Amino acid sequence: MSKVNVSRKPKSANKSAIKPSALRSGLKRAAIALLKLMLVLLLVLLFYLVYLDSKISKKFSGQKWQVPAQIYAQSTELLPGKLMTQEQLIAKLDNLKYQRNSSLTAPGQYSVSRNHVTVYRRAFTYVDGYEAEQLFSVEFNRSGINRITQRQQQDPLNFARLEPELIDHLVAAQQEDRELVRLEQVPERFKDTLLLVEDRDFYHHHGVSPLSVMRALWVNAVAGRTVQGGSTLTQQLAKNMYLSSDRTLWRKANEALIAIVLDYRFNKDQILEAYLNEVFVGQNYANAVHGVGLGSRFYFGKPLGELQPAQYALLIGLLKGPSYFDPRRYPERAQQRRDLILRLMFEQHLLDRTEYEHAVQQAVVVIPRNQYLNTGFAAYLDAVKKELRQLSINAVDKDQGIKVFTYLDTQAQFSAERATKTQLAELPSELQAAVVVANYQYAKIIAMVGSKDAVQGGFNRAIDAKRQIGSIIKPVIYLEALAQRGRYSLASILQDEPIRLRSNDQDWQPQNFDKQYRGPVMLVDALANSLNVPTVRLGLQLGLPALSDGLRKLGLRRKVKLHPAALLGAIELSPLEVTQLYQTIANNGLHQQLTTLQAVTDSNGHPLYVREHPLTRRYEQQEVYLLQYALMQAASRGTAKSLKAAFPSTVFAGKTGTSSDYRDSWFAGFDQDTLTTVWLGRDDNNAIALTGSTGALNVFKHYYRLHGANSLVRVMPEQVSLQSFSIKTGYLQGQNCFNILLLPAISVEMPAMTECLEE
Repeated sequence: MSKVNVSRKPKSANKSAIKPSALRSGLKRAAIALLKLMLVLLLVLLFYLVYLDSKISKKFSGQKWQVPAQIYAQSTELLPGKLMTQEQLIAKLDNLKYQRNSSLTAPGQYSVSRNHVTVYRRAFTYVDGYEAEQLFSVEFNRSGINRITQRQQQDPLNFARLEPELIDHLVAAQQEDRELVRLEQVPERFKDTLLLVEDRDFYHHHGVSPLSVMRALWVNAVAGRTVQGGSTLTQQLAKNMYLSSDRTLWRKANEALIAIVLDYRFNKDQILEAYLNEVFVGQNYANAVHGVGLGSRFYFGKPLGELQPAQYALLIGLLKGPSYFDPRRYPERAQQRRDLILRLMFEQHLLDRTEYEHAVQQAVVVIPRNQYLNTGFAAYLDAVKKELRQLSINAVDKDQGIKVFTYLDTQAQFSAERATKTQLAELPSELQAAVVVANYQYAKIIAMVGSKDAVQGGFNRAIDAKRQIGSIIKPVIYLEALAQRGRYSLASILQDEPIRLRSNDQDWQPQNFDKQYRGPVMLVDALANSLNVPTVRLGLQLGLPALSDGLRKLGLRRKVKLHPAALLGAIELSPLEVTQLYQTIANNGLHQQLTTLQAVTDSNGHPLYVREHPLTRRYEQQEVYLLQYALMQAASRGTAKSLKAAFPSTVFAGKTGTSSDYRDSWFAGFDQDTLTTVWLGRDDNNAIALTGSTGALNVFKHYYRLHGANSLVRVMPEQVSLQSFSIKTGYLQGQNCFNILLLPAISVEMPAMTECLEE
């Protein structure tokens, strides 16, 4: 029987075959799911873009940054007859970073020829409005400014001024510092160079440039490392304004999306202006410096519009890495980067060959960090900040870059700092100092030193140190006496004889500095020679309430506890408070509150605050004239007679002061223009072995040697005339009598005498 072969299928063939229809159905479902996922992602992206658009547009359209307040020094006013030397004007122009250039081709330049200085002044917005750029010439003679002429027409000018010097930005620690610039203020060549280096297609892409990304990827791949970034200028702005610096894909994606939104919502000029104000340009200690406007000042000390091509290239070059290319730390790196950009400028016809060759031959020169906005003036700026806190200025305005105009005279400040440092260098290291300089006619504080190290912040002794004032108080007592018409005159006799008092349950016996007694002395001599015993007797005759009233009228705004020892200055005042007292004395009895602030404006120049302190008469001019005469005697033949030796042809008025046990050395004095108060002492209140005449007076003298003095001139008031007084009795005498002294007196109270009275 034959076998029948039966064919068998492979095991795999037993499985059911996948039908084509089923495969198509599966692919369709997968495609639908993928499409749904893409739609969801697109919807999420759309919602995210809407969210970004709302967030970004609100910030970008509104106040983008908190801009620090800008603090300015006093504008230098120039007028015929002003006491100013040619050297002082040149120093002022150098402080303002004017460039000496005989061609005078642009604002910010000056030239010098014999007794002339020609200035091409910058335009600026001052308290009273905008002032355009101006070209004028200042002619000097031996006494100061002779005349001022407008350069183009040679017409005489009665008045000209320089723009105020920017001295500080009020920036809290760890905050950003910037100075806003408008796009039209940025030179075209600077903008063209920036776009050439950072984003050549800026005006043609839509926030993100795929071509730039591909080019960067290729360059980096060839180099084997990251040598070029593909971010557009808009992406850089997005990262700086809205994102962190984390190097993640999510941050990079966000950066691209924000750049697209910015480009859609705002025009290219708005984006470019924001970038110019946002870009990080360097670090100033704890504060980040942002924006090319402030960067120009930070590195070159001048406005962006005055930079030269080599400076353009340096500033733009370091944007790639402000720390890596820092010209102060790595000048060689900075120069290489600058020269590369100069070559690009030349190749793209932004520079001709002559300009290019001149630029690359220049050394990399930037201002020292300590010259950026001045790191000094610590005490003065402290006073400014304290006054600002007392003003009611809207918080929104404060954050938008208010401009604070002060009365600071930088040359007076430098002189005060130098005088203090020089004089204290020869004295014990524990000694400290404070100086206040004021234009007393307008109650303007023009300089302030709060410690022997002028740049040191912290405790401001000019305002916050309350110390015993010693004989500085005596003019208050004598003025109160002279104000009592008919009772006292400069010739009044005071007794210099021992006196014993009971004060604070203790016996008190005041003594003169030399521990000598002179018997009867004239009032003018008692003050000029700062005699203690006659002063105490005079003060007791007047009564302590008169002293309290005198302090109040002269400008002390707080109450102090008075006792007999207060008649010799056993009360504690700050140097600023002493200056306020003497302001009224120096200003012929007219009181005005001392201040550092002239005005505050918003960023556009609209006034937010203008000083309007009232001027009030506290004493009649006649009686103050008599006191000023006595203070002139103190400066010429009394306790401050070394002033006469130091300035033989200059008249000063002033008063020395020494507290008990030689703990404090004071001098307050004035010439025709300024009042200066100096204090020396130790913070621990230990003795310093200095009197007012051997300590503080020396700082005062050195200040006026440096800054210059204008001799004090006082016209005798109508009701005052020279009268003859008996040296022995202080009574009126005929002018032909013996032993008489001519002294000014209020004539309506002192009828002229023709006889010699028996003595």
